Amino acid sequence: MGESSFRGVLTKRGPEMVIEAFFIVFAVMVALAVDEWRQSQELRAQAEQAKAAVLSELEANQSELRIGGPSMAAMLERVSETVQRLRRGEVITALALSGELPDFSDAAWETARVTGAVARMDYEWVLQTARVYQVQALTLDLQRDVLTTIGSLAVRPLELERATDLQGQLMILTEVHNQLGERYEDLEIPLGQTEGLESDPTI
Repeated sequence: MGESSFRGVLTKRGPEMVIEAFFIVFAVMVALAVDEWRQSQELRAQAEQAKAAVLSELEANQSELRIGGPSMAAMLERVSETVQRLRRGEVITALALSGELPDFSDAAWETARVTGAVARMDYEWVLQTARVYQVQALTLDLQRDVLTTIGSLAVRPLELERATDLQGQLMILTEVHNQLGERYEDLEIPLGQTEGLESDPTI
């Protein structure tokens, strides 16, 4: 095909080729936009599911805290009475303690963090929730220390120093329990309202 013939084809089909190219580019852009929208919807759904799981976990943890509160108070009262008796010179061979410490979970929160779901949640709510889990982690550490001390008292003679140590640990743990309860109350989204998160504007 000669140069003049090629120019003739361009002259005749030039506008048509430009229009075809435009529609091809347009179709590609639409396809990319649709794909991005689908991915966004999937990520949003994952964030909603993760938030519902975290709320459910927080609610269960708060219930654990409420159940463990009376047990903690009873244990502290029992140990305080024992400390007073030891200071009066009484001989106590064993310290019988019974109660139930809260069994907290952070599986849903850690999963939301690892998967990046928290990045698609409301920042202020995430910040408040993170503070709750921080105090909760501290509570678990203190509870382990208390259990370790109680275990050591079971195999060693009961002495004033050891009983006083346990009393101090229980007093600190009781205070941290109260702080954790306040953290739960400060959450922006009330616990127990895990329904209808699909329309929750904070996600």
